[in-house]
Amino acid sequence: MNRRNRARFRTDLTAQVTCPELPGSSIKARLADLSIHGLSVILNRELPLGSLVRVEWGQAIFEGELVYCTKHGQEFLIGLKIDDPVYPTTKAPGPSQ
Repeated sequence: MNRRNRARFRTDLTAQVTCPELPGSSIKARLADLSIHGLSVILNRELPLGSLVRVEWGQAIFEGELVYCTKHGQEFLIGLKIDDPVYPTTKAPGPSQ
């Protein structure tokens, strides 16, 4: 049973991941899915829970807290909690100019 109350959209897009546990470098990863307040990424390294992770995909940049990291075959599936909504259309409209 899926306990999430928000839709998750599956993807298989190439992204770059950086975080303090990867000093001076970024690693290639795959964006596995995303929802309004989170995303999952598949990469070849394990990262510690609570890490601040930055995911860059094209012009989009997501930053969030790593909330899970599980073995996924020979790779790792990590989940990030994103505070700002992932979809720009979900943000409240600003004041009219």
